[in-house]
Amino acid sequence: MRDRHVVTLLASAVLALLGAGFAQNAANAIQFRSEIYIVSQVTLQDGTKEERFTAATEAIPGQVVEYRIFATNAGETTLPAGAVQIVGPIQANLQFVANSATPTSDRVLTEYSVDGKTFSAPPVLVGPEDARRVAEPTEYTMIRWTLLVAMEPGQEEPFYYRATLVN
Repeated sequence: MRDRHVVTLLASAVLALLGAGFAQNAANAIQFRSEIYIVSQVTLQDGTKEERFTAATEAIPGQVVEYRIFATNAGETTLPAGAVQIVGPIQANLQFVANSATPTSDRVLTEYSVDGKTFSAPPVLVGPEDARRVAEPTEYTMIRWTLLVAMEPGQEEPFYYRATLVN
């Protein structure tokens, strides 16, 4: 029964990913495709380690799950820089894995949220003004990417992040 609960959790995370993306970008003609993988470390015969990805149909606590979101401009017009934002939620029973998201670059700004409303680049500060502290990455509940470049018709942009399934 426990495995069944975990499967439902992973499936609802995909729906949340797609719902969040459509809600923010419906007018921009952005289409989304998502993939979920269990990430495993495998030791090869020569002693080196390699990551392996298995499509997620179920998971158990302690496993690392990688979410991949592919956003495509399905419209006929170029979307200006800054107009496209992609949101990836971190569902209950999952904790974000530090430094696992598509990073900030010349093409994309990556920001995090603890409350799902306020986003910032790390360090993410939480708490009242007189008791501010830096949030741990495991406290993040959402990731937001903003494209800093124009998105041409038909162009696809990949985004990814990892989370660990907890009890």
